[in-house]
Amino acid sequence: MIRKRIGTRQQAIDYINKVRHVRASGDGIVPATATEPVRTAAEAKEHTHGVLFGVLCDGLVKHIAKNPSEYKDQRNPPQRINRIKGAFGDRQAASIQPYEINEWLDTELAGLAPASKNRYKAMFSAIFTFGVEGKHRLQTNPARSLKQKKVKTALIRFLEPEEEKRLRSVLEKDVDACGPRNQQLRKRMLHRIYELDVAIGTGMRKGEQYSLVWPDVHLEKGELVARDTKNGTDRKVLLIPSVVKALRALKALSLTRKRRSNDLPNPSPADSVFGIGDNKNWFGSALRRAKIKNFRWHDLRHTFCSRLAQRGASLKVIQEAAGHKTIAMSARYAHMDKTSLLKGLALLED
Repeated sequence: MIRKRIGTRQQAIDYINKVRHVRASGDGIVPATATEPVRTAAEAKEHTHGVLFGVLCDGLVKHIAKNPSEYKDQRNPPQRINRIKGAFGDRQAASIQPYEINEWLDTELAGLAPASKNRYKAMFSAIFTFGVEGKHRLQTNPARSLKQKKVKTALIRFLEPEEEKRLRSVLEKDVDACGPRNQQLRKRMLHRIYELDVAIGTGMRKGEQYSLVWPDVHLEKGELVARDTKNGTDRKVLLIPSVVKALRALKALSLTRKRRSNDLPNPSPADSVFGIGDNKNWFGSALRRAKIKNFRWHDLRHTFCSRLAQRGASLKVIQEAAGHKTIAMSARYAHMDKTSLLKGLALLED
């Protein structure tokens, strides 16, 4: 219930009658807070007509910064919003039409992949939703009616055994190059090998892995808990011996992350398992030196799932091990189980 102080008795009666009319007819907006007035559809349209799109962009950027637990990625969304703001920021939000958004996606973002364009489309929708649900009370979200750009189903990329051998060789040479004097640098180089061990041995998503904290790692039980995963739930991850060994080695290194500036969101926990929060720089360099092309850190997750499939693991096992929300996601790896496929085909000879 909203309590609202209104001037005279007649003004209160008029207000109540207006609220009843708007609710009964659906022709308008009943405020969510006492500070907002009730408006008919015509009044709401007139009120929102002058809201600049840039104001909505700025508001959403601030909202994201204030809610790091809801928006784990604190870098990419603000970047996309600011790029969109550069094109539409001085426009009245209510004047932007769906076809204009679509044209911008196809022309200004011509060099981007369809999946990237879809992320910008989603960001447009998020900005307008912020305006619809927030204090500005926009009437519509023009981005919602746009179709997704068609994305081609890419082949699953995984690390071949020979590629893994070359990658590990590069990382081991980095360790050897440190020499006995520079122990701190040597620890950093060893750290990279253990990061790789954990990724290949658990198949965790990058965000799950690098947000791990020691209280959630239970080495004696051979398990850890990945918190607040992509599916919105916590999940238990079982640890094979090589991963337990890598985690013990990480703990022995005792590397801590450099603290971010206090004015930046989402500071790293003091008990983080990994001494860095992002491996983009070192991993890219190692791939180049190992002559491995078209490979991302996320493909280590594909490697984990692919190797399970190649060894005959069922789709249900792959789903549980990888934390896939549906078994359909695990089915992408079914074609890699050549052993089970050959056994099935052999039945035709009986």
